[in-house]
Amino acid sequence: MSSKSRWRPSKSFWITVAIWLLVLIIALPSVGFIGWLVLFALFLVISALYSLITGRPSWLGLPRRKSAGAAVGVGLVALIAGGMMLPATEPAPTAIAPLAEMNAAVTTSATPSPSPTPSPAPKYVLLEKCLEDGESVVEGPDTFVCTLDDEGVLVWMGESDSQKLVAQRAEEKRVEVKRVADEKAVAQKAATEKAAAEKAATEKAAAQEAAAAKAAADETARVAAEQAAQKAAQEQAAQEQAPAIQPLVEVPAAVYYANCTEAKAAGAAPLYRGDPGYRSKMDGDSDGVACER
Repeated sequence: MSSKSRWRPSKSFWITVAIWLLVLIIALPSVGFIGWLVLFALFLVISALYSLITGRPSWLGLPRRKSAGAAVGVGLVALIAGGMMLPATEPAPTAIAPLAEMNAAVTTSATPSPSPTPSPAPKYVLLEKCLEDGESVVEGPDTFVCTLDDEGVLVWMGESDSQKLVAQRAEEKRVEVKRVADEKAVAQKAATEKAAAEKAATEKAAAQEAAAAKAAADETARVAAEQAAQKAAQEQAAQEQAPAIQPLVEVPAAVYYANCTEAKAAGAAPLYRGDPGYRSKMDGDSDGVACER
């Protein structure tokens, strides 16, 4: 019969050992050695149970189910012992008393009083909700004010902190109001200047239009005056150049001469305008004298 080969640590064994050493270094400050031992025992039980159930060697290299069962037993014992050595968990306090009340309790216990007066139950105002902005509560030497925080939630704040926050918000509001007022004033000034500029432009355009109309009217009047003056001058010149002649008016005469021969035969020649028998047809040169030759 060939003897079974001896177990030799595999690569997974050393990897697992290295991981557990790293876990030991990291976990020791927080859980302590007892806590780490409990975790190791739990891992040992799980690994040994794998070999015990499947019959295959785990990372521990347990070749037989008998050795795996022994490892399970050792792990369970270590797990129980470690659990028993763990310190009991202290119950969480229902409320934390304010520092001022703790100091008052220490002072009271250090200085015995012959007739102690029972103090009222602490309010623990910081653990309560505040419902009204500006509400104040005095707790020991401290005063707490219900204040709206930056997230819009009412919370209890120390009086000085609340005053600082309220003052800061008032300053921010004042700055914002001033900014809005300045922007409004700038916008109103710009609108006023724009309206004034538009009015000035309208008045300038109207003045220019009126001046153009007046200039056109003046030019029309000047041209009309010049034309009237020229016409008057022309009429005056025509009157000066025209001879002073009486209008040619034929006066019907009772005497009628057919021609100058008859007028001469009758001894009436020459005939002047207005004389009986004078006719314009007999006055060849229209000088007012007929039959002068």
